[in-house]
Amino acid sequence: MNDVKDTVIVTAGATAHGVCVHHHDFPEVRAEGQSTKEAAALLGNRLAAAMDTALTDWRRQSLTKAITDVSEYCKREG
Repeated sequence: MNDVKDTVIVTAGATAHGVCVHHHDFPEVRAEGQSTKEAAALLGNRLAAAMDTALTDWRRQSLTKAITDVSEYCKREG
């Protein structure tokens, strides 16, 4: 099983002090913040909002796993 650090990808943000994060399985859903924890928390919220458009059980399960991964990442960064 992949480690949470392998599934939450952190890259440079749009500003010099910002970071951008996304989940490996959902690269189209991204969030930026001043810290990795801040950006990851926002990413978790955006993934949760995407549940509204998840029409299949498979998609809901994938999103739920991604949200859990991001939550675990936030705890480790905390």
